[in-house]
Amino acid sequence: MHHLLGRAAVVLAVPALSLTTLGALAPSAQAAQAAPDPAPAAASAAWLAGQLTDGVLHNDQYDFDDYGLSIDAALALHAVGGQDAAVQAVSDRLAANLASYTSPGYGTVLSAGGTAKALVLAQAAGDDPTSYGGANLVDQLEGRVATGGSIAGRIQDDVDTTQAGAADYANVIGQAYAVQGLDAAGSTSTAAATDFLLAQQCAGGWFRLYFADADAAGQSCDADATASADTDVTAIAVLSLLGQADDADVATHLDAAEQWLLDAQRANGSFGGGTSTEAPNANSTGLAGWALGALGDTEAAADAAAWVRAHQAANVANCVYYDAGDLGAIAYDDAARRTLQGTPIDASTQDQFRRATAQSLPALQFAPAGTGDPHALFAAEYVKAGGKKPVGVIGAAPGEALCATLGEQSVLGHATKAGEGTLRVRIPSRTATSKVTVANAAGAFGTVKIRALGAKTLPFTLKRVVAVGEKQVVKVRGLAPGELFSIQITWSAKRSSGSGEGVAGQANRKGVAVLRTKVPRRFGKATVKIRGQFGNRKAAGSFTVTR
Repeated sequence: MHHLLGRAAVVLAVPALSLTTLGALAPSAQAAQAAPDPAPAAASAAWLAGQLTDGVLHNDQYDFDDYGLSIDAALALHAVGGQDAAVQAVSDRLAANLASYTSPGYGTVLSAGGTAKALVLAQAAGDDPTSYGGANLVDQLEGRVATGGSIAGRIQDDVDTTQAGAADYANVIGQAYAVQGLDAAGSTSTAAATDFLLAQQCAGGWFRLYFADADAAGQSCDADATASADTDVTAIAVLSLLGQADDADVATHLDAAEQWLLDAQRANGSFGGGTSTEAPNANSTGLAGWALGALGDTEAAADAAAWVRAHQAANVANCVYYDAGDLGAIAYDDAARRTLQGTPIDASTQDQFRRATAQSLPALQFAPAGTGDPHALFAAEYVKAGGKKPVGVIGAAPGEALCATLGEQSVLGHATKAGEGTLRVRIPSRTATSKVTVANAAGAFGTVKIRALGAKTLPFTLKRVVAVGEKQVVKVRGLAPGELFSIQITWSAKRSSGSGEGVAGQANRKGVAVLRTKVPRRFGKATVKIRGQFGNRKAAGSFTVTR
């Protein structure tokens, strides 16, 4: 995720071009998904739509209408479907306030990226972009596409250079919007804009964020030694170019970006962003997952969706209670999720949750359902009392919240991309059987028993004096039924090197274990060591061997 608005005076005015989602997926990409679970996307879409007030996301912290983020939200809702009224409300509100968004002032007479973004929204909403808010967005954008020299095809803001600090804020994300909008409009400027966008892709397959200076001789990514890889920009560029995927040159660039995204994905399905957001986060994971799904890499998209789902506010059993108004919101990262579990979203945090949800929502289209009914498992017959023990889950929906409860204790976890989970439950530090109930958002689906064995001095009997050739019987009681045990006898070492014999196995159903042995010619003291399944369950003794 990028924050391109560096100056306080500009925050209220310049479109947040980097916090984006682009238009709807092609039907073929949607059809390629295997067994998706519609619930996560529906929950986040409902939350995001509910954040709109008369078609706009109002920033309560700084008291302004955030049209750039509102467009992001509308395009995300359009991508997942089912929220046509909300999409139209955003488009209507933007059209009524178009100039304040595309011509924000502070030296920006006309924002090229803002115009491109408005064009894509108008197209998504089914409005006429040639008569939108009193403007022809297609003509307006075409007028911001350079037509000659090394920057041919590059979008440029119309800047009033007489104002102090005025600058051209156009970047590769705005270029991607322009390519998508111009292509959908059948504009003659599409080819040049597309060529310039493709030039922003480095040989490694990724796209950079910032253009070179307009007067630089080299305008390509490969000509810039300072360029850095950016997951968000690469994913956005991919989504913007899908409409031209039948062009051989575009297809080659898409292939390179696809491979780079696949290589950049972490083992848990997540992605980091650019140089300032390298840690796994929902924004980057959502955009990359959406792009990969659109390209047909549904397995990689499903893995990304599972990670996003694990950061979605969803109540489960007694483990966590998100505020009802926050259900469906997506947290930026693990820290934000922990914050949301303890504190409802307020004015100071709403912007981050809105942006994370807007960027990651479309990836949830690829969230897979579970393989069947989930099951709770605990394989060990006995465990050592005390500490935390792992309760396993299989067959869960990847990324879904899971909850294990034992008495007053509750443990929250999330299924991995394979639909498996491990919930570490603290058990009593004494011999006891604990019943652990495991649930997901739909309710409890399994109970496991954890049989714990505490410390114990095991009672036993034996003959205290035994003649050579007679039988010694060591009988141990107080073991648990089926408990593993060992009984070891070490004979006296007075006449030769010490030796011994023993037995190991499982106690019978009454908790009894027996060692029977014929006493050899080892006169003197023989020692007996008894051990149960764990080292703190033991006993020791001795007997004397006589002639």
